[in-house]
Amino acid sequence: MRMLRYPAAAVAMALVVAIPARADHPATLAGHYQLNGVMETGSELLMNPDGTFQWYLVYGALDLFAEGTWNADKGVVTLTATKDEKAPPPGFDTLALTVRGSKLVPPDGRGAYEKDGDAPAAPEDVAGNAANAAETPN
Repeated sequence: MRMLRYPAAAVAMALVVAIPARADHPATLAGHYQLNGVMETGSELLMNPDGTFQWYLVYGALDLFAEGTWNADKGVVTLTATKDEKAPPPGFDTLALTVRGSKLVPPDGRGAYEKDGDAPAAPEDVAGNAANAAETPN
């Protein structure tokens, strides 16, 4: 009978545990995105459910990287880069991407980051697969 002593507390705890992400880090936005629609440019964005991100952009000889935190508010995803003494300076301090359906549009309106639906392979998986392939005789 002790379980029925505080039913409201049990319901409240169940609701807290059932909420997977904060409102400013919607789970529907988290994922792996690729920039499409910009010629000769490669860029990817990985937005994690915990509010962290990793980003890169390659255009010709220009390589830019950033990682930090993200949040979403009123149809805009804001990426805020963190600086690390051990890494090159980030490619931006803050980048605002407009949410248009399932796409994230950069400030200049050129191209759009589109979710590819597949999580990228972990670096150790890629390294492990490359090492295994190198060891396999032809």
